[in-house]
Amino acid sequence: TWIHPLLGAGSKLFTPYTMTTSPPSSDDDLLPILQRAIPTATSYRHADGIISQANAEGARILARYPSTVSEKLQDDDDDGDGDGDGDGEMAASDTANRRSHEHDSRLVVSASQPHRRDVGEDDYEETELFLKRVRASTYAHKSWTDMRRTLVYLRTEVRFYNEFVPLLLSSSSSSNSKEESRTGLRDTIPKCYHAAYDLEGLVRESSPATDVRAPSPFPATATAPPPSLQRKGGHILLQSLSTPSRFQSSPLTPRQSLSCLRSLAEFHAASLGNAPLLTLASRRLSPAGGSYHLRFRNPEEVRRIEESWEGFRRRFWEGMDDIVKQGRGRDWKRLLEKEGVANLGRRMRDMAEWVSDRLTPGAEEDGAVLVHGDFKAMNVFLPSELQTHSPDVTTTIIEPHDIHAIPPAILIDFSCVGIGHPLSDVAMHIAHALPPHHLQNGGEDRLVEAYLLALERAVRGRRGEKKDSSWTFPREEARRQYRLACVDYARFIMGRFWRTASPETFENKRGSGNTTLINRDVDAAMAFVEKVDGYLEMFEKERERECGKE
Repeated sequence: TWIHPLLGAGSKLFTPYTMTTSPPSSDDDLLPILQRAIPTATSYRHADGIISQANAEGARILARYPSTVSEKLQDDDDDGDGDGDGDGEMAASDTANRRSHEHDSRLVVSASQPHRRDVGEDDYEETELFLKRVRASTYAHKSWTDMRRTLVYLRTEVRFYNEFVPLLLSSSSSSNSKEESRTGLRDTIPKCYHAAYDLEGLVRESSPATDVRAPSPFPATATAPPPSLQRKGGHILLQSLSTPSRFQSSPLTPRQSLSCLRSLAEFHAASLGNAPLLTLASRRLSPAGGSYHLRFRNPEEVRRIEESWEGFRRRFWEGMDDIVKQGRGRDWKRLLEKEGVANLGRRMRDMAEWVSDRLTPGAEEDGAVLVHGDFKAMNVFLPSELQTHSPDVTTTIIEPHDIHAIPPAILIDFSCVGIGHPLSDVAMHIAHALPPHHLQNGGEDRLVEAYLLALERAVRGRRGEKKDSSWTFPREEARRQYRLACVDYARFIMGRFWRTASPETFENKRGSGNTTLINRDVDAAMAFVEKVDGYLEMFEKERERECGKE
């Protein structure tokens, strides 16, 4: 089985492709998109069905072209203008330094003999690509706030591939270490062959990603979406990662997590300390990265979080006896009865903005980076050598330095990229993907330390410094960022998902790899609550001290 990549929420399993499932097609608007990657493509087949998700649809597609041409990747050093999104907003100096990622990784087919119109069925070859697509009309049923967020996700990811990947790769390849360059950022991001969008009349080009109060473009009296909506949206054409050398899994083992964290460190290192790039990102991507950032969410989530938490706590307290009896978790009643935990909803509401503000650095602040923003287990493809049939093994113990010997994962779904603190991605990843038994007895601390070691090595490699000297990430600041990020992620989960969560919904989602572990595993959820309760108390006291000084 294979998990559809690059879509985000709600990915599904697919059966392997068979040549009889879909006849060649060439009579719609998809072929011109595929020809951006393979100019001689004449038709295509769907490897499996089109998958519609909460914010995008996607498909593995086999592009067909005459076998009378040979296929190769264009030289990365060639120059070209690319397409971008053509809004002309970027400054002249930015434009001069920009290289289209489409041009960097375009798949080129050159004729070995003249193309023949009478090519037979056996004279065609196929290349697999992955198409991620957003059609605005598909999401017209959503509220404008939610629909706009879907469209902004598209805009962000297109801009990321077209404008920022070339800049990140260019600075990454400037490393003085050939080894670091060869195994660095270039190996952790999918190749993008073409990306474009048209959201005119829906989302202004200059409108910030986090502008959740942007007015609806539709008349208040409208009863149906305008016909023009059919032509709005966009697409991203990517390399397919459906190969025997890569796989997806959730939950993860500690070694699999190290692979993810190594690639994440390479990604963060590429923007750390690069104030011009981050300043550009604050305008072109988002000044506050993350799918769950407070500025990006519906304000109702925080306003109703006390009510949401009280319902969650009551339902799980009442169902705890059955949970224990059925072997679905430990008895956590005592935790749920604790005064601080009982009041967690009110406490989280009162601290939400204070916590979020401290995880939202400016472009020129020390430690600011481009964060992935949705770094869950299913947003990576792992190397096959890390595949295991025993994900729940409890005897696996990793040491932080092991991360340097672990092969890197490939990161996918960059729709929530923006400025943030690097430990925000780490905190989400660990909460989303690691079972609690892997985090006990120092396991969580070792994973965080492993990430920091990988980040330090990546930064030193980019600066040409020796691997064992110079730049380090202050550990006390790293621990503080991580704890803040855990509290921030808890605010999102409590307000967005736990409002309707119950022991029954947890059981129904138990096997859903794309669902965060703390929304489908009782022990993972309760261990997270216990940890966040302690972290939140630390920050409540810190805020009290700050208020006392004012």
